[in-house]
Amino acid sequence: MEKILVAIDSQCMDEATVAFACQLAKLTQSKLTGVFLEEPEMEDAIFLSRGKDSYVDSVEIREAGEEDPDRVSVRRGNMDLFRELAEENNVQVCIHLDKGVPIEELVAESRFSDVLIVNAATSFSDMDENVPTGFVKNVLHDAGCPVIISPEQFDGVDNIVFCYDGSKSAVFAMKQFTYLFPELKSRRVKVIYLNDETAFTEEEVQRVAEWIRHHYNNDVEWVISNEEAKEALFDFLVKKGSDFVVMGAYGKGLLASFFRPGGNGKNKGGWGDEWDEEEGEGLRTAALPIFVSHF
Repeated sequence: MEKILVAIDSQCMDEATVAFACQLAKLTQSKLTGVFLEEPEMEDAIFLSRGKDSYVDSVEIREAGEEDPDRVSVRRGNMDLFRELAEENNVQVCIHLDKGVPIEELVAESRFSDVLIVNAATSFSDMDENVPTGFVKNVLHDAGCPVIISPEQFDGVDNIVFCYDGSKSAVFAMKQFTYLFPELKSRRVKVIYLNDETAFTEEEVQRVAEWIRHHYNNDVEWVISNEEAKEALFDFLVKKGSDFVVMGAYGKGLLASFFRPGGNGKNKGGWGDEWDEEEGEGLRTAALPIFVSHF
């Protein structure tokens, strides 16, 4: 792997995501590109301030193309901090400032990258959102490369967890992850079979095991999860916090299972195709790094 992208809100950079991206870049000896996303300002802006004796004390008209100095200052500070974090990890970086529509800019960048890292809470909406946000869902759907959702904290990888249901997308995700991260071939591998409709045959087990043995040094641990055991299984993985989860184009309920409940929100741990958008404050950041690659 040569080029890793990390998506950054230029006005609100998440240091944990950058630190995680730096660790992956250092592990793979890759160059890290920070994509600083910023929605374009209106061409003309009028700012009103309240005076003591009148509603309008002053009117400032900013000409087209003139930037808000406060936004510029925040952006520069975040870019400097990005460089500092990369230097601490001996990672070579470059910075792209994209000031168009954030989702369009990031998808375009992803087409010429090996992997994209994004924080699940990244949003450019003025409204409160559950996480993963609408922006992140669109990234997962439209990205031109595999996407890694960064964890709330990262202390290294002990195990690789392949979420497998026998589909082409599941196999594709396994291959993409393995080809991009050969440095992890010594880690333990766990395969979780997640298909309630079709049995995991002995022949399929042998095929999957043979492929894994060609790429990883350790034996495979198999987990055939039934519907009743799924909630306990994913709760166990989240608490461990040292696994790297790999999945293909699964229903969104599976992805939601790896997010910690926040506030009064509830994670239903559902396995259908809908996100839980109605339960309290919803979900917060990912508990584990999650690699998503769709076929």
